Amino acid sequence: MFNRSIKTVLFVIFPILFLSFVQYANAQTVPSVAPKPIFMKAQVDGIVSEKANPYSNYKSTIQVFNVTILDGPNAGKSVQVNYDSQNIPNLMLSSGDTVILSETTNAAGQAQFSVEDTYRLTPVIIITVAFIILVFLIAGLKGLGSFAGLAISILIIFSYIVPQILSGADPLTVCMIGAVGILLVTTYTAHGFSKQTTIALASTFVALIATYIFSILFVKLSLLTGYVDENSISLHFGTGHTIDIKGLLLGGIVIGTLGALNDITITQTATVFELSKTDSSLSTKLLFKKGMRVAREHVVSLINTLVLAYAGSSLSVFIILFFNSGYYPLWVILNSETLSEEIIRTIAGTTGLLLVVPVVTIIASHFASQKVKSV
Repeated sequence: MFNRSIKTVLFVIFPILFLSFVQYANAQTVPSVAPKPIFMKAQVDGIVSEKANPYSNYKSTIQVFNVTILDGPNAGKSVQVNYDSQNIPNLMLSSGDTVILSETTNAAGQAQFSVEDTYRLTPVIIITVAFIILVFLIAGLKGLGSFAGLAISILIIFSYIVPQILSGADPLTVCMIGAVGILLVTTYTAHGFSKQTTIALASTFVALIATYIFSILFVKLSLLTGYVDENSISLHFGTGHTIDIKGLLLGGIVIGTLGALNDITITQTATVFELSKTDSSLSTKLLFKKGMRVAREHVVSLINTLVLAYAGSSLSVFIILFFNSGYYPLWVILNSETLSEEIIRTIAGTTGLLLVVPVVTIIASHFASQKVKSV
């Protein structure tokens, strides 16, 4: 019991306290010059009128709604708002819809209301709760451990990584430190303290270092800048040039690869130990050979998973590129930073993944064949 308490302090409480201390000691919020809006929920009562938007190139129609505010100091108040759906059917609103309004004050001191988004938080929460229940039914307490690890990962990202980047710290260094913190805490939280978990943790750390190095090398060789879209440019200028966009790209590769690396090290270690339990006469060499056979199938699947994940998240961008309204030749499209960035993301992450497979397999084979029961 005492040892378990010590481990909890070392691997759970201490990293969180350390990262929180670093955040409050160093993070500085980028000052905002825009007026702070007030947000509230409202229900659409009905359409008052529709008129063409004279400022739109797509001949869109502005809808004028009466809405009733549902919460906040103005609850129950009816206001009129303008809304432009750009003539996209899925974006159009109708009576009974719940929306999020923002209230700002103009130069004359008058309140102005505008529709920010459709309110969808309630169904998202219901779906999330149902998913948690499903995970618990299938995976039992192990599933709850995974959610605890996920919560800690989110805590580290929002309490350390994001504030540090906003304060002007090097994004790659911050993401690397955050990744180590996430790795250290969540691995033990989700899988418990054991020899298998420790082997997987150490192997993932080695792969993370390799990914760190290869990311820097590949991004430099491929001349990537990180400025692939309007969001990157807006972030650069909106934060007063405090954020290194290329470093943000590199840090994103490290964080994005962490899950896949941890997946294969945990799975591979468990596979080798199960093989050892099935046949205790297996030597380190035989365990390694059998483990690598399983690993090859797993690696092929994970590479495909990484590629599809990156492609899926950027599918609309790919379609725009190949829609080719500017009549660019194919080699110019393939040369675009958008495509090159996705390729480098995949290759850098997969390189670390490939290198960790024999490392974790040989380490797990050695310890599994020794039958040592301590961590």
